[in-house]
Amino acid sequence: MKFLPLIWAGMWRKRSRAVLMLLQIATAFVLFGVLQGLDTGVSEVIAESHADRLYVSSSVAVGDPLPMGLLARIRSVPGVEYVTERADFGGTYQSPQQPVSITTADAALLFKVYDEVKVAPAAVRALAADRTGAIVGDVSMRKFGWKVGERIVVASGLPKSDGSHDWVFDIVGVYDFPDHPENSAAIIANFAYLNESRLTGRDHADMFVVKVDHPADADAVGLAIDNAFANSSNETHTQSEAELQAAQLQQLGDLDFIVHAIIGAVFFALLFATGALMMQAVRERVPELAVLKTVGFTDRGILALILAESVAFCIVAAAIGLGVSVFLLPLARQLFSGIRHMPDIVFVEGGACALALALIGASIPAWRGSRLEVVDALAGR
Repeated sequence: MKFLPLIWAGMWRKRSRAVLMLLQIATAFVLFGVLQGLDTGVSEVIAESHADRLYVSSSVAVGDPLPMGLLARIRSVPGVEYVTERADFGGTYQSPQQPVSITTADAALLFKVYDEVKVAPAAVRALAADRTGAIVGDVSMRKFGWKVGERIVVASGLPKSDGSHDWVFDIVGVYDFPDHPENSAAIIANFAYLNESRLTGRDHADMFVVKVDHPADADAVGLAIDNAFANSSNETHTQSEAELQAAQLQQLGDLDFIVHAIIGAVFFALLFATGALMMQAVRERVPELAVLKTVGFTDRGILALILAESVAFCIVAAAIGLGVSVFLLPLARQLFSGIRHMPDIVFVEGGACALALALIGASIPAWRGSRLEVVDALAGR
């Protein structure tokens, strides 16, 4: 501990250079925290997905309409506990700057398939009994100031058979995702209302959502569903929830490769910049290091002192960068709403990267500093 003032003084010997290095390293770790937090958070969300839930979509593409006639056949597949049709569409409330999403399904079955959703049984019954009823997520209820019993009008690009683009919903209840409260935003309405009112696409759904009896049988049930429609005009592709989420991310590209490629390039450049600045700092301190050796510091002591300065500086800068990234990560959550917070492993990885950066970047300057000859150093040779 008695050497801490010496280490601190060495770190801030030349403040302009120290501030430059601090900004360089902190900026790199801001980028590291956001990208690695997004990548790790996505992996955690996928790992936490429900293994007992399957999504049956067209083999052509997810969202390509499937006829409702497939529903009864899917329901008859052994291992299927519940199945409901699902069709989604978007709209705006009062202004184009206030988008909302609408999910339609069989009201009685949807909340059995998504059994993690918190909703009052009375609200589910009211939705099933009200053709234009809707159960709205807690996020949207608070955002727009809606109340149960209120009638809302959503403007959508999806035309109705009467030529209107206005979809009317009567709010009969509120739902919430306890584990992922940020996902409680969509309006859940009756598929029958959508199917009867829309101009095109009647008697077709975007997909069918299945809950299986036993999660261990999910793969076999999915294969049985696809086999039931093989070589038909409506072949299906059944995916688990994790597979569906991973497929959606693939539309953005290989996230894992992109993240590691960017982080690798940034740290490679930062390593050279840090090494050059450390080398310059040691050259400027040659007389000081010679004095330290004169008063009793060994070669190993000088080596440890320079490395300690580098490690302390990089750790402080990395902590600042990671702290800023915690506040910036919510902006990246728009790409994948399931991410709730910065994963703890990111801080561990960030600390390890900061330590490696400090040791590698300062190794050569520290070694040269430890090899100084006192006479030559004091003579300026």
